[in-house]
Amino acid sequence: MNDFFLLNNVSLPHVFIGQNIEIKQIQIKNLNQFAYFADPIKKLDSYSIETITALVETEIFNIMGLCSLVTSLDPETFSKHIGDQDAIADLILKIIQVNEAYFKEEKPKNRKNGKEKIKKNSWFDSFQYLISDGHRQDDILNMSYGAFIEYLKAAQRRESQRLKTIAIATRAASAKNNDFDKFVSGLDH
Repeated sequence: MNDFFLLNNVSLPHVFIGQNIEIKQIQIKNLNQFAYFADPIKKLDSYSIETITALVETEIFNIMGLCSLVTSLDPETFSKHIGDQDAIADLILKIIQVNEAYFKEEKPKNRKNGKEKIKKNSWFDSFQYLISDGHRQDDILNMSYGAFIEYLKAAQRRESQRLKTIAIATRAASAKNNDFDKFVSGLDH
């Protein structure tokens, strides 16, 4: 999905066995429930009709929970068509497509050598990072997960660029006075 789809928290229209429904992006405030229901699907090596169909029968409770959170599908309609595993698998594929930021998360990069312990950041760290970048807690909770991840990446890129600029300024400051004056005047453009 593109950036504006994520930013505007757009839903994707879908037809499930003759019923027009919407598939929504998961919001941060519902992520804990979503993660619980989505866990068996997320553990799959790949996402296809075949791999998901194999899960439908054994994970129907989780699939129903997932659908209740991110679709406008009527539970009665879902119950009537519980035997149509291909249609359910197709619906799950669309849920994955709309919420791909969750299902296709990048693995964190290990920048430390094996001797040092890696400190894991908490959700509070991520929230504080965005709050210090100008976001409000209520707004963050109402963001889609995809928008949250993209805002977090953008804030990290901006912080990285700020640190590079500070490093360059520090190095320029140690240069000849004339070179530093040129550097500072170049920043004013």
